[in-house]
Amino acid sequence: MHRCLLIDEILNSIFSWLEGATLCSLARTCRAFHEPATAIIWQRLIGLGPILRLLPGATATSIAESPEPDPESDERIYGLPTVVTRPLTLEEWLMVKRLSQRKPHSNSITPGSLSLLLHPPGDESPESLFPNVQRLIFHCQGHSPLEAVRWQDCVLTLLRILIRPQLSTLALFLDGRFCASLNASGILTSCSNVRALHTSATSFETQEGARMSIVPTISSFRSLETAKIHDVSWDVLASLAQIKTLQRLTIDFHAPLGSPPPLANDAFAGLHYLKTHIASLELSLRFFRWVRLGELRGLNVHTTDFARNDYSEDLEELLTLIPLHSPFLETIRVNLGSAPPRQPRHWVLTKSILTPYLSLHNLKVLDITLASRNYSPQLTDDDLAHMAQSWPLLKELHLKTYTCGWALPTRLSLAGIMALIYHCPDIEGLSLVFNAVQIPEIAYHPGGNLIQNTKIRSLQVGNSPISSPENVATYLRLLMPGLRTVSTCNTMDSTHQMHWMVVSTSLAPCTRRTFGTTFASPNSPNLAGESAASLLC
Repeated sequence: MHRCLLIDEILNSIFSWLEGATLCSLARTCRAFHEPATAIIWQRLIGLGPILRLLPGATATSIAESPEPDPESDERIYGLPTVVTRPLTLEEWLMVKRLSQRKPHSNSITPGSLSLLLHPPGDESPESLFPNVQRLIFHCQGHSPLEAVRWQDCVLTLLRILIRPQLSTLALFLDGRFCASLNASGILTSCSNVRALHTSATSFETQEGARMSIVPTISSFRSLETAKIHDVSWDVLASLAQIKTLQRLTIDFHAPLGSPPPLANDAFAGLHYLKTHIASLELSLRFFRWVRLGELRGLNVHTTDFARNDYSEDLEELLTLIPLHSPFLETIRVNLGSAPPRQPRHWVLTKSILTPYLSLHNLKVLDITLASRNYSPQLTDDDLAHMAQSWPLLKELHLKTYTCGWALPTRLSLAGIMALIYHCPDIEGLSLVFNAVQIPEIAYHPGGNLIQNTKIRSLQVGNSPISSPENVATYLRLLMPGLRTVSTCNTMDSTHQMHWMVVSTSLAPCTRRTFGTTFASPNSPNLAGESAASLLC
């Protein structure tokens, strides 16, 4: 064996790229490989099940909660729940204790199933379990065979054991009823060094019949860097705003009660990425009017319900508010509506709505997606060229709907696409509707090189009109040599859809041929390079 393979640091670097089965084989190969491979296996081990399954079959068994679990259920992700069926002997307890000391990551399964671990034999203490846990994912949702009081006691006892000062990542998936007891217990104050927090508390019904959802308090997490909070409230948001170390935040809320509290000028001072999933457009507006995001780099907005029949004013205000929050924005993704809204008339995305975005010179991704069938950006080639000049670092531009194209006829053409490629050389993702009936002449850089983009692999054209698929395919091959596929919308006219299928087939690597470097559309033989070239100035 080469001497370099006796150095643990080298082996750790190599083994970190290997799969579990290979690591298990290496751990049994020789003494030099055993410890580095075993350490990585323990580091990747998810859940307590693998440890408990080492107990005799009559002591710990795995049971499925349903014959066919949902693909996204805990059973698919973390394995079947492991049930401890009888008190452990001293020998079994010592084995679980010894193995738990090697586990830096832990996922706790149903507390009712592990309640017997809380009563160790002899003079042993449950406090000795999992002393080195740094990352904890604790699942406790749904029903338990234990009575409510005993189940709650098990939950709090396990959390008191598992939540340690060295904990850096904490994910709590709790029934909403436990959060009040958890907050009152003061357990979370023992892990003030947590840097990543994910909480999800299911809502429950009060004695008065009202639906409530409570999340654990986060006021003690002063070193928090990443947070993902489900069913957040205004008070929790105000607490998060005061955490100076917070850099990434994901929130989900539906109908928080009351009015938002005032924010300090330095609220969310270190926040660089924000993702919101908010139930209604009106609530999204309230949030973005209230929040301060002066240092934000990335924003992902998802709104699922448009309560008003005429939502155009709210939508325009929301889109106008977004770029005003931070001049450093690099990524903006706005996803509005999971079902087509009820507005009967067209909603038009105009240049005036996008004008505030022109000051975002670091912008790399702009994605505005609506479910509405009446969504139509009304931009000209000059508008697109002006936008492209303002965003030299742009990598993705998507102005689209979920399943259909733009409702109104587009005013963009292939000349505008060429100008976008010229001014944004790094662009690699594009979803636009444009008129491909008329084809401009190929343009060149001032130095004489052909204007091309080799990074775009796929193009979403929606319901773009087209009449000469062979000429369009040739033009796109010259403009985007790396282009492989063109996708359309579901509601496109059958003739245009067939033409775009011809284009997509022609772009496949096996059918690509060499063409001349310049040509003009038969429909516009005089379409001067003058009009196209003016967009490049």
